[in-house]
Amino acid sequence: MFAPRLYFRARPTTTAVLRRCLGSTADAQTLDARLKADLKAAMKAKDKVRLPVIKGILSDILYAEKNLAGGASFSRGSDADVAAIFQRAIRRRNDSIESFVGGGREDLAETERAKLAILQDYLPTQLTVEQIEERANQVIQQLGVTGSKAMGAVMRDIGINPTEAPKAKIAEVVKRLLASSA
Repeated sequence: MFAPRLYFRARPTTTAVLRRCLGSTADAQTLDARLKADLKAAMKAKDKVRLPVIKGILSDILYAEKNLAGGASFSRGSDADVAAIFQRAIRRRNDSIESFVGGGREDLAETERAKLAILQDYLPTQLTVEQIEERANQVIQQLGVTGSKAMGAVMRDIGINPTEAPKAKIAEVVKRLLASSA
C-alpha cells in the first residue's frame, strides 16, 4: 500500500485578503470602525455599561444611513456625519441628566453621566466658547460684516469641523457676536 499524496495548493495573496487580515489603515481611523472594534471588545468583556451605549450609537448610525429623508446624505465612513450623531446622543444624555436631577433621581443621573462619559471619549476635544468666539471674530473682521443678515456668510466661512463643536453652539456664538456688532 502506498500513502495518499497530499497536495497543498497555495492561495494567491490579494490585496483584499491582506486588508481583511491586517486591517486597513484608513478604516482603522474612522469612528465607525472604532465603534465596531469596541463593540466586540465590550461583548467579550461583558461590559454592562459600555455595551448598550455602543449598540445604541451603532443603531443610530444605521438608522441615519437608511432614513434619507429630505434628500440628506449620510456616509458611515465620514467622521463628520458620525460625529453629528454622537453630538445628538450627547445632547439627549444631557437632557436626561437634567430631567433626572430635577426629578430627584440622582441614581439614574449617575448612570446617564457614565454613559455620557463613554460617548465623549469618541469625539475629539471640543472647542470652548472662547475659541469659537475667536474664530468667529476673525471671520467677521475678515468679511467686514455686521448685523444678523450676515450670519450665513460667517457660518459658511468659519470652517469649524462638526467633530470639534456642535453647529448649534457655533450658530449661537455667531448670532450673539453679530447682534452685538450691529
